Amino acid sequence: MSEFNQELVRALANGDQEAHEQIKSLPAAVRMGLGLAVDKLRQDENIIPMSSGLSVYDKPKSSYIDDDAVREAMQRRMDIERENRERQEAAKEAFIEEQTRLAVERSHAGLTRNDRLPR
Repeated sequence: MSEFNQELVRALANGDQEAHEQIKSLPAAVRMGLGLAVDKLRQDENIIPMSSGLSVYDKPKSSYIDDDAVREAMQRRMDIERENRERQEAAKEAFIEEQTRLAVERSHAGLTRNDRLPR
């Protein structure tokens, strides 16, 4: 904390907007050092900043999200899931048809059903 201007650190700790504007142009490493100094001063002296901002770090603005791209991606995923369900249903129906066909053939041949074989 001694390497930074004590007045600047105290102003930042108290939530001064002008001090915050002054440090925005500093490199990230220097701002991090200032942030640590501010946090230490706040902890040592039980300072609660006047502003609602509890940090001297800049929060990056959220990036733009393309709603159309999100909608298209969701639609593609729902289409894939629907196709998978349809494929599963078709396989299930084919299995049932095959089992039914085999049961009918065994019945016509006079054989017992597969599920009633003696154990």
